[in-house]
Amino acid sequence: MEFSQKLKELRSKKGVSQAKVAADIHISRSAVAKWENGLGLPNDESLKLLADYFSVTIDELISNKSNEEILVSKNKTIDQQKKVIIGFAAGCAIGLFILGFIFIEPLRDSLTQLGIGVICVLFGIFNMCGNIGSIHWYNRRKVTKENQKVYCMFVGLGTLIVGAAIIVGAVIQALGNITASGWVIGIGVLIGLVFILYAQFKYNRGLF
Repeated sequence: MEFSQKLKELRSKKGVSQAKVAADIHISRSAVAKWENGLGLPNDESLKLLADYFSVTIDELISNKSNEEILVSKNKTIDQQKKVIIGFAAGCAIGLFILGFIFIEPLRDSLTQLGIGVICVLFGIFNMCGNIGSIHWYNRRKVTKENQKVYCMFVGLGTLIVGAAIIVGAVIQALGNITASGWVIGIGVLIGLVFILYAQFKYNRGLF
């Protein structure tokens, strides 16, 4: 079990909050939150305090520090990528709003759809690159490390198809063909969901 999961489990069994743990061993609550989110590891002194606090050995708390450091590095990368993609999505949404409202009058009524479509496409690309931080990182799901890439590919492709269908549907709607827009979005979302659900039941062994 990873250190982050072990820490959550021990804290839950003891029935204390992150703030309580932090106060009792004289550290910041944000440090405990980082540890539980897999974004950091305690130093040797804090590790000893945690082991004493939960009445376990250091080896029980963190069995392989080298492996944990690798996982923390991966988690930090995922976290940074999530921030980048959220920022990029927000920038695209703002750009679409300005473009649609000022320059392209027919698109004004489809701005929400366009924004959702762009976000889905970005998340799809993000996931296809091997990251599923937009859902949950694979180590916190039932997906094995061996199946991570193919799981990401199917989920990402499904999300990408949904996003592309929404964008195309929004453009068609802006051109005045609401019926065709509905069909495009409906078929695209259906195909995308097939890919996502296949990945969920094949590699994640269920929806959650």
